[in-house]
Amino acid sequence: MVLGGALGVWKVGQERYDQSHPVLATSEDFIGYASGQAVADAAQYDHITLDYSIPSLKQVDVILGRLHEIYVKNPSSMSVRGLSAEYGAYVGEVIRRNEPNAYWTRDSKVAGEKSYPLHWNKGESYPLAWCSRRITDGDGDSIWIKYSVLKDPNWKQHLSNASVRPAH
Repeated sequence: MVLGGALGVWKVGQERYDQSHPVLATSEDFIGYASGQAVADAAQYDHITLDYSIPSLKQVDVILGRLHEIYVKNPSSMSVRGLSAEYGAYVGEVIRRNEPNAYWTRDSKVAGEKSYPLHWNKGESYPLAWCSRRITDGDGDSIWIKYSVLKDPNWKQHLSNASVRPAH
C-alpha cells in the first residue's frame, strides 16, 4: 500500500512536470508550442484574440509595442528571447498558413543554428528576430511594415495602412 501511494505521488509529479516541460522534438513542435503560447499570452495580458489571420499581425505590433515600453523602463523585467520566440513563431505561422509553399527550417546558412528561418516569397525571413528587434528598438521595427515590404513590392502604399490601434 505504501508502495502504491509512492507510485501515485510520483505519477502525479511526472504528469505536472510533463505539462510544464513539453518535449519539442521537431521545428514544427517548437513553432506550434511557441505560437500557442503567444495566443494565450495575448488573450491573458492584452485581451486580444489572435486568429492567425494577416490582419492579426497589426495586433501583434500593438502587443510588441507595449512590451517595448516595459523593456525601455526595465530591460531585465522580461525575457526578450522567450517573448520573441513566442510572438515570432506566431508571426511566422500567420505567414506560413497564408502564403503558398511557405515552410520553416531550424537552421539557416545566413543566421545560424536555431534561427528558425521561414522560407517564403523566394527568400528567408526571420520572424523571431523581427520580434526581438521590435521589443528592443520600438516602432521603427514594425513587423507589419516588414511583412508588407516583403509581401508586396508596392509597399509604400501599405505605409498609410500601417497605423495600428489597440483592441478594446
